[in-house]
Amino acid sequence: MKAEDSQYLLIPFQCGYNFEEHLMETRGLRRAEMAEMIALQCLVFRADGHERYRRYILEDSSYDWEQTRVGVEDGRIVSTLRIWDRVLQVGSCGVRMGGVGGVATHPDFRGAGRGSALVSDATAYMQRSGYHIAALFSEIPCRFYRRLGWASLPRAFFRLEMGRVTPSEQHEWQVEPFIEQRDLEAVVKLYDNYNVTQSGALVRHRPYWEMAPSRIRGLLPTVVALSGGRCGGYLNYEIAGENARVLEVTSERGQPAVLAALVDQFLQVCARRGVREISGEIPHRHPLVEQLAIVTDGDLYLGGDLTMMLYAVDLAGLLGRVLPELQERLDAGIAPFAPVAFRFALNEQQCVLQLSAAGKLTVVDSVANALTLDMPASFFWRLLLGESSWKGLAPTLQTCGLLVPDAAVAVLEALFPQREVIFWGPDHF
Repeated sequence: MKAEDSQYLLIPFQCGYNFEEHLMETRGLRRAEMAEMIALQCLVFRADGHERYRRYILEDSSYDWEQTRVGVEDGRIVSTLRIWDRVLQVGSCGVRMGGVGGVATHPDFRGAGRGSALVSDATAYMQRSGYHIAALFSEIPCRFYRRLGWASLPRAFFRLEMGRVTPSEQHEWQVEPFIEQRDLEAVVKLYDNYNVTQSGALVRHRPYWEMAPSRIRGLLPTVVALSGGRCGGYLNYEIAGENARVLEVTSERGQPAVLAALVDQFLQVCARRGVREISGEIPHRHPLVEQLAIVTDGDLYLGGDLTMMLYAVDLAGLLGRVLPELQERLDAGIAPFAPVAFRFALNEQQCVLQLSAAGKLTVVDSVANALTLDMPASFFWRLLLGESSWKGLAPTLQTCGLLVPDAAVAVLEALFPQREVIFWGPDHF
């Protein structure tokens, strides 16, 4: 067992007309404190969540007690959060991510910086523990986390008002309810193959499919597409009243008939259940969304949010992990590129991405005369994940005063193309 890391912070608070100070200790949760911590979560989030939160800890094979951070005053837990140990896909590369969730402070202790202190403690813990990035989904105004160095990554959603639903067609793929014993292994392989280069998706190690948190959040598919005993795709959705929500879809590449069969069956179910609106945290350019809109002749509305926020825990380590992806993009360029070095600065760290005359990319601490890419943190994440391309963001960056020589522009355009970013709904933490 690792030695416990703890820190202390003086927290000022107002009592009448006077200010007093309390000493809050920030550290990992101790096993004996689990019930007290869960009681705080139930107070803040779900009054009936005791069993849910207990299983989050005891039935998660990736869990370590240090991953639950707590703020303790006078022997009482007044603040808590959880770090979920995950791997995020950035193109073809996986980076170790700490997913921050369950940020809670007791109502009687809010407004004095305890939550901020615990979030800062969490990022320090992740730096000590070898994470590359941290992520969270904010349920409060994002400016709270921006003050602490976090930045938003835009995500695209869709909403479809149902039009017509025609009678079901005959398909070579039969759509049937998911049966775990029959289908799970095929579903695991389908997910891995489909998302091997999907920026924003999580790498799901095999135990992930079995863990209680995954099951509680509805990870398993609703239906699968079968043909000759082979599973070619699956769809995960839920229906509540007149609304259907698509959580996830996966199919074999180059098999449009699989998606057609899944869409047809889904729409038949929606028609029988009286669904009037379909939505999902999926970009409208995804083939599923396009097909839903075409088949139903429904009205498609585009949306999104900025609630997914990221923090560079180890900037150099992060760029080092995605170096093979960046090199591959550069190697696919039409012409040789001039040598150049780009300095990135983020979350009180900096490093240099250097391109040699031989066309080799490396990450180093510093290089003389490196071009500093001074940009908002959110732009860095948009470029790295592919939500925006360098070419698309360049005009905005120019208005911010970032001017880049033409030779360097060619390299940046090759390094940062646009691609869809999808974080699948069941993976929320």
